[in-house]
Amino acid sequence: MSTEPVDDPIFELRMYSVAPGRMKDMTSRVRQDLSTLLPRHGIHPLAAWTVDAGPGVPLFAYLTPWRRMQQRSRAWADFYADPAWLEARARTNAGSELVESFEVLFLREIKGWTPRAQDAAPRLVELVVQATAVGQGTAVRQQILEAAVPALQAAGACVHGVFDVISGRPLPCAVFVIGWDSAAQRESALDHATVAPLLKRADRYLMRDLPVAWEEPQ
Repeated sequence: MSTEPVDDPIFELRMYSVAPGRMKDMTSRVRQDLSTLLPRHGIHPLAAWTVDAGPGVPLFAYLTPWRRMQQRSRAWADFYADPAWLEARARTNAGSELVESFEVLFLREIKGWTPRAQDAAPRLVELVVQATAVGQGTAVRQQILEAAVPALQAAGACVHGVFDVISGRPLPCAVFVIGWDSAAQRESALDHATVAPLLKRADRYLMRDLPVAWEEPQ
């Protein structure tokens, strides 16, 4: 009998509260240090963003897939113990903490991840953390896939992904990652907060893609 652990795919959304006036330092840390250090320990983000508007800004966010929680726990333990990270953290803090706090949301996929095309122009990205109806998980997923996502797409949005939140916020709730061509397009689009009646109050974050040359997996 195989003893190989069973895969249980999850996603990890990390949102860092950046010290005021230090977003440039944060993006430099990511591009110059974390782009190599994270992949070295098996951490391969799908996308990264600077957050310009929303609760708690300034924020930096990124999304990482995992095959199972044990893989994630081992990778982060190895990363935090790496002397190269300790050196990079001290250097890029430059005498005061660059990150004031951070939030971690664990997610399961509702709609598969669609990345931004490599040659596509930068888009406005909207992260929506949306409360959903209690005890209606199956119906919520159905309304997201059959009503909310098609309505967003009809309004011109690229729905990069939709996720069920399993930990990190008061439950139940869902996360949408939505790409818009412009703020004007978003403002004139359908009110996607109320497309489906089982979707409730939402926290909204307006973000910009941060292109990062992540080291390729070995």
